Amino acid sequence: MLSNKDTAAEVEKIVCECSATLNESIRRVMETCSDEEFKVYRRVIGQIMGSIYTDVMQPIHRRYLDLEPEGLKQR
Repeated sequence: MLSNKDTAAEVEKIVCECSATLNESIRRVMETCSDEEFKVYRRVIGQIMGSIYTDVMQPIHRRYLDLEPEGLKQR
């Protein structure tokens, strides 16, 4: 996946921004919706974020080890 390292780095940055936006949307729903709606929304967004990580970020980090954030590196 993504044989061009510069593109991979750009995609990683965009995906991180997307994840931050999704996290913010969870906070917004928590503040304004019922507990039931919040739980459903959080679950769906969690599935999306999990897929983004496993299907986009992990392949980038496997190919370009230096792009993986220190906090995610396995010892």
